[in-house]
Amino acid sequence: MKKKILYIGGVILAVMAIASFVSLYSNRPNGGKILSFIEKHPNQAALSVIYNNKEVTSFNSERKMSLASVVKILVAIEYAEQAAEGKIILDEKVKLSELNRYYLENLDGGAHPAWLESIKEKKLVQDGEIALEEVAKGMVEYSSNANTDYLMDRLGLESINAQIEKLGLTNHEPLTYIDASILIPYEIMNTYENMSKEDKVAKAKKELRNMTPKQYKALALNIHEKMKDDKDGSYKKAVNIESWYDEDFDRLYVDRFVQSTTTDYVTVLNKLNSRSYFTKNVQQNIEAIMETPMESEGNQKAYNHVGMKGGSFASVLNMAIYVEDKENNKTELAVFFNGLESKEFNKLSKHMNDFFVKVVNEPEFRDRVEALKE
Repeated sequence: MKKKILYIGGVILAVMAIASFVSLYSNRPNGGKILSFIEKHPNQAALSVIYNNKEVTSFNSERKMSLASVVKILVAIEYAEQAAEGKIILDEKVKLSELNRYYLENLDGGAHPAWLESIKEKKLVQDGEIALEEVAKGMVEYSSNANTDYLMDRLGLESINAQIEKLGLTNHEPLTYIDASILIPYEIMNTYENMSKEDKVAKAKKELRNMTPKQYKALALNIHEKMKDDKDGSYKKAVNIESWYDEDFDRLYVDRFVQSTTTDYVTVLNKLNSRSYFTKNVQQNIEAIMETPMESEGNQKAYNHVGMKGGSFASVLNMAIYVEDKENNKTELAVFFNGLESKEFNKLSKHMNDFFVKVVNEPEFRDRVEALKE
């Protein structure tokens, strides 16, 4: 029997895996190495797998971990519901200049520029505007943070965060604006006028470490409004992020990022993959932006549905994916890796797709996954 291939797509993987990983790991992808890493580094990993509504494994599944862009699934669900209710219109035009207000150059792994290039190649831009549905697709497929912050603003943070309770998620932290949070150190440093740059940076790092979640969210909201009103780009120019942003700030940002568990996300995936939890219109809206892997001819031949969202930082590599094959077998998988060294990140990135393929298609491999069960 010919082995099925699950085509995730180069663009999606390139966005998910920000770093390059070709030279050190030129051997063939091997999903078994994902399992080996989990076994050897249990404190850095969490995994939940459901197959045909039965739990296959639950490994560190209640451990809260940084979500990175996987969190955008909640934004996608709120978007789909508001579209179904007529609160937003899918073909409504959005100015690219509005989206660009939230874009921070060189801090999204090239996601937003890649999305802009793709929509221009497809001739989807008219008079500097793009359909709202394409903005949502850019958030999921290309993982544009600028598109995400725009949608968060448009849909309403309170409405998005209400999804946590609606979906029955028990360990999910509230969302806040993604790129605005990156600029919190700048606002802190601005409060210290008569200090050297080095002292301002040190003060900002100390305050970030001690800041309460309420204070952090309040600052992010304030900064988001400044970015929203920054029509001429003067605010971002004044921020001059490249002059002060460093690895310490990056680590602090990751540490403060929204956290949840693989249990929460495999629960969401199971609802999506059931195609019975949400109304028909909501489900259609979700699939339109979550199932871009189904544009692949290979996936169309082997599967009925493939939906996914990945997320990464320099030290974080996460994936949430649901699949229904041609025999109507359904798989939901959420795997999170936090605290990775760059070498570990690159190695896991290379083997991740083969891991999905094996979990979805190979009973023997699922047995190995089940052996991880706590």
